[in-house]
Amino acid sequence: MQKAVICGLLLLHIPFGIGVSALSVADAQEPDGQILSSKPWPPLPNFESLDEFGRGYFPRKVYEEARAQKEFDVLEITYASDGLQVRGMLIKPKAPGTRRWPAIIFNRGGNGELGRITDNGQPCGLANTSCLDIVDLYQFAKAGFVVIASDYRYQGATAKRDQWGGVEVDDVLNLVPSLKSLDFVDPERLYMLGLSRGGTMAYLAIRRGIPVKAAAIIGGVTDVKAWVDARPEMGIVNGNEYIDGFAKIWPDYEHRAEEEYRARSAVYWADQINVPVLILHSRTDRLVPVTQALRMAEALQEKNKTFALHIYDRDGHALPQNRKDRDRMIIDWFNRAGQGVQ
Repeated sequence: MQKAVICGLLLLHIPFGIGVSALSVADAQEPDGQILSSKPWPPLPNFESLDEFGRGYFPRKVYEEARAQKEFDVLEITYASDGLQVRGMLIKPKAPGTRRWPAIIFNRGGNGELGRITDNGQPCGLANTSCLDIVDLYQFAKAGFVVIASDYRYQGATAKRDQWGGVEVDDVLNLVPSLKSLDFVDPERLYMLGLSRGGTMAYLAIRRGIPVKAAAIIGGVTDVKAWVDARPEMGIVNGNEYIDGFAKIWPDYEHRAEEEYRARSAVYWADQINVPVLILHSRTDRLVPVTQALRMAEALQEKNKTFALHIYDRDGHALPQNRKDRDRMIIDWFNRAGQGVQ
């Protein structure tokens, strides 16, 4: 019997980075999810070299611990997805031993080149959050999880054609065979974490049956039309420096816009969300209004789904001021699901 749990927490503010990708055509014989190549992640820059945003994002101690850690390999990977070579990231233990580790699929936010996980050549900070993502995701590795993420297929020449919840959802689904190819990963304990646009991607992947035990969503978009209406200055519909705009990207936008919006908006198909979902949001989120979380919780409640909702007061989009509590709740949510006690 599924049940809904709604909790309101009031606490604090700031943001958590994310990424984009794909490029070359893979050999047609390469199965989806096959890891084609990997290379060590470049060393994280020292704390003093970060810009003001980067230095304010983490306490120095948290950042430097992740920079100096020796227990985990942080890798940039390339894997096959729909005949393409898609870039991504993998954090795994250097010495996994005989145990089989649970794994988290992380879905980044942003669109096009905005918020990509793999390094874009810019100094670490607001213009290049990839190093901050590594520090954030290291916290989950330290808690006992393998972490994998896709940069999605839109990068470089194709970046501005990002469908924002279209065919690139395949790039998330195809991380499952990537994980299953790793003999130290427990395929029965897979979880999903989505941030912002990554929340939309997580709901879409769940709708399509991705075999995860539970999901956690931070600042997620659940009603795309309501979101773009609330943030017209972002130019998501008509284009900006990062995206050509939905009106140009989506087919027959003039006549099919409502269909495309609803297809990407989990509030309209909450009945198809069949894994426990932890929803985390800030009441003062300026990028994605808190109403996106509230409406999703209402939709899940109506369908008698298993979920929990936590709203923080005066924090940023990714809840960095409440990072410890945010991560504690996510880890507990995943572990409880793995034990079948949700």
